Amino acid sequence: MPAQPSQIDLFDPAVLSQLACPACLGGLRPEGARLVCAGCGRVYPVVDGIPVLIAERAEILRNG
Repeated sequence: MPAQPSQIDLFDPAVLSQLACPACLGGLRPEGARLVCAGCGRVYPVVDGIPVLIAERAEILRNG
């Protein structure tokens, strides 16, 4: 049985390249079922295949 694609796998790469972090306008990279900002480290969930790009609701990755 083939593995089910994650929600991020369902995004067209052209669409994903057009999305930006609403807080710092940094690029977003897929990581599991979420999008991570390369600039500020905010983590945005993907709910039912739709990215929730609301800066106030994002988690912030902590390094260290």
